[in-house]
Amino acid sequence: MNDPDGRYASLSIRQRPCADGKPVSYLARRLLPDPERLTVLAYVPTQAGDRLDVFAARVLGDGDQWWRVADAHLLIHPEDLEEPVGRRLTVPLPEIGK
Repeated sequence: MNDPDGRYASLSIRQRPCADGKPVSYLARRLLPDPERLTVLAYVPTQAGDRLDVFAARVLGDGDQWWRVADAHLLIHPEDLEEPVGRRLTVPLPEIGK
């Protein structure tokens, strides 16, 4: 199931045949947006105990939107954004059409 508000919502569903000929469905590759092209909503400091989902819930009102903050920082490991406490994170507005 593809969450209509999730980061994969706008991706197409593709199919390819397996070795036995049965089709396998998969989502097209998601390319990260260029952080320089995102519209910044705010720069918000982290608080003690913030995980990225807790931060997103506090700032965006939805912990499932943590990936928007992660996209603005181009990190492989989003948990790297959780330290040090007080670090100001870029919070982008949703991209148009996403």
